[in-house]
Amino acid sequence: MLVSCSSTPSIQEYYVSKSEDPNFLVIDIPTSILGIDNNALSKEEQDALSSFQKVNVLLFRKTAANADQLPAELSTVRSTIDDTLFEPLLVMSDRQYSGKLVLEGSIERPDEIVFFGSADEGFILARLIGRNMQVEKAMLLAGVIQRGNGLENAAKMISGML
Repeated sequence: MLVSCSSTPSIQEYYVSKSEDPNFLVIDIPTSILGIDNNALSKEEQDALSSFQKVNVLLFRKTAANADQLPAELSTVRSTIDDTLFEPLLVMSDRQYSGKLVLEGSIERPDEIVFFGSADEGFILARLIGRNMQVEKAMLLAGVIQRGNGLENAAKMISGML
């Protein structure tokens, strides 16, 4: 039997607990769905792409029916992200949006890299999952995805499945 000292759920526990909640959408996006041409990448970029197998995404979209649930969900996620296990890498905000990129583990060998973004309309929680992950590779992967229209490719593929 395992006993935890923390009452705050881990990110993984939060995902699992929300996977059956109709107010949430959970999507595992394999990096292959990004449609990035490996032949157009440098060796370093190919290594970065291959170190990540998927992005695990959890979305909460606020509606009239679930608007009262949003503050509690945001509070739970923020308390988990702000836990001492996570080290902030990047924090951004403006009037309409706030986001944070955090990692658990060390910069050299992160156990988990998580992005959390929120706005009045809801929030997104995305976990990078892979092997031999490195922060530098995550940053390099972000550039590859942006340059190769990876998010647009993934959105087209997902919308075709829905």
